[in-house]
Amino acid sequence: MRRRAGPLAFVALLVIAALAGVVAFLPRVLVPKLSEEQVRQTVLTTIERETPAAFLITGTLDATATVALRSTKTVLPGVLDLRLGTSTATVRVPGRIAYGFDARSVRASAVRVAEDGAVEVDVPALTVFSVEPDLRAMQVQTERGWARSSESLRALETEALRGVQDALRRQGAAYLAGDAVQARANTARALETMLRPALVAAGLEAPRFRFRLGPGLVQERPG
Repeated sequence: MRRRAGPLAFVALLVIAALAGVVAFLPRVLVPKLSEEQVRQTVLTTIERETPAAFLITGTLDATATVALRSTKTVLPGVLDLRLGTSTATVRVPGRIAYGFDARSVRASAVRVAEDGAVEVDVPALTVFSVEPDLRAMQVQTERGWARSSESLRALETEALRGVQDALRRQGAAYLAGDAVQARANTARALETMLRPALVAAGLEAPRFRFRLGPGLVQERPG
């Protein structure tokens, strides 16, 4: 009897090992495979759902705006041409620029599934969302013309202050219109944080991302 127990025990172990392998393999088999259209719809729906205000802020940029104005007053120009002096006002204000993209600008063609299974997403064009000047750190330099009034100098300073927000916005727009690699990389990370849980919930196990930041610029995000 002992001689027979050996082969039988060996066979039993083989059966158990085979069953264990099948059980371990079943979860992978049962995980649904998403089609490219399903992946695309999941991505687009998630972006729309997560941006109720239609704009997704993906990063901020610190900058300093400088606005310099000059005002020259002349009595009887072309006749007397008496110059009453030139007043100047220079305002420097640091600020924070928030940027991102309009969720409505994302098209279905911007989402693909590559042959290697990676989810490819074209990072949308970025725009300025808001600017916040830090008036507590403002620096103001003024110079009053020899015959100019204090009121005119204050008016010039106020006008320069009004231009700070527009100056910050122009700086942000100019930066985003260039390479802006870091801003696009920040946007790719924000998109991954948003999209990974949605794709996993939809049935895509350990999704890998490939974000196209621009011509020749790709960021790989492993699963």
